[in-house]
Amino acid sequence: MKKQLRNLFRFAEFFQSKTDTKPLPIVLKTLFSILFLANLTFVNAQGPGSLFVDAGPDQTIGCATGDSADITANFLEIFETVSEQYTVTSIPYNPPFAFNGLANPLNPNIDDAWSPVDNLPFDFCFFGNLEQQFQVGSNGVLRFDVDPSDTTNGWSFTENLPNNSNPTLGEANIFTPVHDIDPSVSTTEEIGYEVLGTFPNRVLVVSYYQVPMFSGTCNSLLATHMAVFYEFSNVIEIYMQDKPVCPSWNSGNAALGIQNNDGTIAYVPPGRNTSDSPWTATNEAWQFAPQGLPTYVFEWVDEGGNVISNNPTITVSPTVSETFTARVTYTNGCNGQVVVLEDSVTVFVQSTVSVELGADQSFCDVASYEIVPTITGADPGAVTYLWSTGETTPTITITQTGIYSVEVTFEGCTVSDAVFIELNENPIFDLGQDLATCFEAPVTLDASPSNYNPADATYQWLFNGVDTGITEATFNVTAYGTYTAIVTVGLCSAQQDINITPGAAIEINLGDDFVTCFENQVILDATPTNYNPQLATFEWFLDGVVLANTQATLEVTVNGTYSVIVTIGQCSATDSIVISPSADLVVTLGENISGCTAETRTLSAVTFEDGVTYVWFKNGNLIAGENTNTITISLADVASNLSDVYRVEITKGECSGFDEVEALTLNCVISEGLSPDGSPGFNDNLDLTFLANRTGIDKLQIFNRLGAIVYESNNYTNQWVGQSDNGDKLPTGTYFYVINFSGNDSVYGKQKTGWIYINRDAN
Repeated sequence: MKKQLRNLFRFAEFFQSKTDTKPLPIVLKTLFSILFLANLTFVNAQGPGSLFVDAGPDQTIGCATGDSADITANFLEIFETVSEQYTVTSIPYNPPFAFNGLANPLNPNIDDAWSPVDNLPFDFCFFGNLEQQFQVGSNGVLRFDVDPSDTTNGWSFTENLPNNSNPTLGEANIFTPVHDIDPSVSTTEEIGYEVLGTFPNRVLVVSYYQVPMFSGTCNSLLATHMAVFYEFSNVIEIYMQDKPVCPSWNSGNAALGIQNNDGTIAYVPPGRNTSDSPWTATNEAWQFAPQGLPTYVFEWVDEGGNVISNNPTITVSPTVSETFTARVTYTNGCNGQVVVLEDSVTVFVQSTVSVELGADQSFCDVASYEIVPTITGADPGAVTYLWSTGETTPTITITQTGIYSVEVTFEGCTVSDAVFIELNENPIFDLGQDLATCFEAPVTLDASPSNYNPADATYQWLFNGVDTGITEATFNVTAYGTYTAIVTVGLCSAQQDINITPGAAIEINLGDDFVTCFENQVILDATPTNYNPQLATFEWFLDGVVLANTQATLEVTVNGTYSVIVTIGQCSATDSIVISPSADLVVTLGENISGCTAETRTLSAVTFEDGVTYVWFKNGNLIAGENTNTITISLADVASNLSDVYRVEITKGECSGFDEVEALTLNCVISEGLSPDGSPGFNDNLDLTFLANRTGIDKLQIFNRLGAIVYESNNYTNQWVGQSDNGDKLPTGTYFYVINFSGNDSVYGKQKTGWIYINRDAN
């Protein structure tokens, strides 16, 4: 058979030394024999950059002199990386691996971080270097020039690739692309890697899956892209499913490509460098392939082991059927590994044309039959036909029993064959369509044939493949399963199956789980929507305990899990619902308030709940008669800096909630005296908090008797304790102030001036 040794590979590592004298061909030949005897099957390419060879499908040529076949082998061409040259190619977007679910998660919920150093299980050649370790950065980059002590992956950049001056770019090799993304703000994003496949077609897959763009306004933009590194071919592919842009952060900068460890050579697709930013991409893919000297040798080999060509496409003209082998020898330019892949194709040569009508046949299931000859050695469309019926078509359709023959002529050769065909009619009956039922009424199956006298037939009934012993034309059934009727008349018989399954599911819906305060009546309804409710029975449960109610509806007054079983005939359905207490009601009074003595304020209770009742308290005491959502209060007619606590409570059914605010009475007098050296906390600072809260103080200026400014403060509240701008204590005496307000004060207008006396203790 074709391709018994398809995709067989042979591998040899060259360990040359002065004492090693074993010829290489013997090593390869021995390894080939071992693999052949083990009947090794090699799973080929994991993706577009994996090694493979395909010799194409088997072919057949005719017996005419000079007939030939063109055979073509397809295989992956690979090149060495020593020259540090790569080709950049736009490839079809067809990611060979999943973006999510990779085996090794990285950087979970950490922004701007390098992963720990990981070892590659295979050697990877990159810009002429043999790479065996890698790190993954959370901002879409990878590097082979690893640094376990460097845990911070930069995000800020404005430069193009290549670059070795900005660490954000200079410390990376692969840009998938590089842009500022933030895994710390998502619980569903994934950054991970996985090594898939087997030698020599292992791949390293590194993926960023639905990682949010950085900054709060752009967190909803999710980036999904991956890089694929192919063993042996050293090809790199980058697939971008979604590459959004956040123009408001880092100018939306992004770059895609590869660069060497020194940051002096880079390969970037058109339109994908930093200077092209901001740019977006959807379902886009790029391939970076080494462009050095070829590191493969292709050969066509005949059955004698002779190399007959190095061209992938050749023309062969065998005189007998022959198998040709396409062989590719791949050499890894970095570590010297050698892999040989082979695939075979057989060219079959048929020296004569033949025709076959098949064995004699008897049919009981058709009224007509098409005789189709099998032609070998020639295209059926290139031969001529002559049937015993006189027809010259490739096939004939017969309706009577008899012997039929055909003569086939091709290039002067005529062959013939004959066949006996017997046609009879099978019993025809109909059990009907598959039936879904709850057995509300008896079900009778009838296998009486319509084209024979039912009395002339014999009957056999099977249930799920087992003989029931019923031999009548009809069968009353009461169980679900597959029923088979076998009806025989003479030598012909027919059988038919019918599946009887439970009726359509009883459709009931108690609704979604909900929370309630039981402020209104709660009724659960299990009435079926697709059956007559009068045929149903109902069984209710609360937290697994049977309730006495057997009606379609149930009134509930307590929390818990309610379930119901609805039964109709042999069908039943269940549903359940969880009724939970509502969370505490939410009501807000806003921020604490302050003002001058005897001023009035209006407190408003804000809630999204409807139908609530209100109760107000002052310092824990009920305020009688206040039962609306607002209340007007008067600040305490007492000394300053005293406060009252107002509380509102709302109630709805069995639920409630509350909020409190503090009402603070301020000192609303501009002091005319200051004694900063006296008792702490008493008249030791110029307290203008009430003005700062009421209108806002744009600037306070203090002047001495000579008109010189000794103290000045913007946005003043209570900071002056008799000091100068330099922090020195001002001496005892009279000073003058100018207060400029942020707005028009209700008492003083835009500005207030006055005097204040500083009284210091004598030393």
